[in-house]
Amino acid sequence: MRIQMRTLTAYGIGVLVVLAIVNGMAWLMGGTRRARDIGIFSAGFVLGMLGMYIAAYLYGYRRVH
Repeated sequence: MRIQMRTLTAYGIGVLVVLAIVNGMAWLMGGTRRARDIGIFSAGFVLGMLGMYIAAYLYGYRRVH
C-alpha cells in the first residue's frame, strides 16, 4: 500500500520535524537565550509556511511531475 502525499504536505511535515529537532537541540545545549532566539526564527518560518499554504489554497496549486 503506497501513501500518496501532496508535495506541500510533505514539505510542511519535513519543516516541522526539522524545527522540532533544532529547537530541542538549542534547549538542551543551554540557555533560555539561545532557545528563545531559535524559537523566534522557527515562529517566522512557520508563519511563512502558513502563508504559503494560504496562497496555494487561494490561487491554486499545480503539481509538476
